[in-house]
Amino acid sequence: MASPDTLSRPWTIALWVARVLVAIPFFIAAGLEGLSSRATLAEMDLVWIPGAPLWLVRVVAGIEGLAALGLILPGLVRLPIGIVTVSAAVLLVVQIAALWLDLAAGSLGDLPVKAVVLALTLFILWVRLSAHRAEVTAP
Repeated sequence: MASPDTLSRPWTIALWVARVLVAIPFFIAAGLEGLSSRATLAEMDLVWIPGAPLWLVRVVAGIEGLAALGLILPGLVRLPIGIVTVSAAVLLVVQIAALWLDLAAGSLGDLPVKAVVLALTLFILWVRLSAHRAEVTAP
């Protein structure tokens, strides 16, 4: 795994599948959190939203949406591939914070889905950091 251009075909496919599967729920969350009214947000089964100021909900939605775009766009429009790594790291932080809040509140209903998305995000980071490390150490 030396660079994005030298990843084997199975690794490239696996990485794309993981990127899309991670981006989809964050696009959905960004849309719902970023565009819903305060009343609609209050009805959602999200632990942190009822006590959070609306501006914070919108900022988190923006971060989620931009990071999800950062997983997809570099492969489509030839942006620097490092954007994928940074986006995955940002989404990992968001997921860890969300998981911590859910566990603190005892809300474990969607834990399996969050665990899968977290594992896929870690996979993306592992592949991207391995490729970066190979580029740096290559003669």
